[in-house]
Amino acid sequence: MSLVLDASLTLTWYFDDETTPATEAVLDQVADRGAVVPALWRLEVANAFQSALRRRRITTLYRDESLSELALLPITIDGHTDTYA
Repeated sequence: MSLVLDASLTLTWYFDDETTPATEAVLDQVADRGAVVPALWRLEVANAFQSALRRRRITTLYRDESLSELALLPITIDGHTDTYA
């Protein structure tokens, strides 16, 4: 069974003050089994990183490396997100 992942949980993996043992366990599960995300997930994640960059919480290099690392995970975009009632 696939895990459905949202942007807020995804971002906890990249901010030390938000990471917990539970969120790390989800990351391990995603790495092992993959996940499905809603169509807006990429935009939400990118926007959150951009906001963190504007607030000087992260650097451009950290943002870019994090997005590249995230792209390596077996995450599938649900192209039918907008069709669900």
